[in-house]
Amino acid sequence: MKSNKDNSIKEILKRVGIGFILVIVLCLFTSDPMTIILGVAFGLTLSLLNFRLLYLTLNKAIQMSPKKAQVYTTSRYFIRYILVGLCIYISLKAPYINVVGTIIGLLLLKMVIYLSNFFNSLGY
Repeated sequence: MKSNKDNSIKEILKRVGIGFILVIVLCLFTSDPMTIILGVAFGLTLSLLNFRLLYLTLNKAIQMSPKKAQVYTTSRYFIRYILVGLCIYISLKAPYINVVGTIIGLLLLKMVIYLSNFFNSLGY
């Protein structure tokens, strides 16, 4: 029997996929769709990696003493934000990746989670 956590993760990933496809379709109406699509894919990949790193960090921190957990989670927090900064820097420097697309990709997972919780609270 599958847990609610497994179902929630699958639902979120399914909705992220739908959102990604929707963004791709909308990008087809722009002047340079390929760079935007690459930017969204780049940002979304890093966003998914960040969420996985957050999951692993919290699971490990739970098993530590409070002081060690605080130091550990703070260091991992900075590592995740350095990765986001590198992602944006790379998209700024690379001519084949659109910065706006990268930022949309970075925010897509968060938007899906917030909207899912919003609609769940309304009873949908």
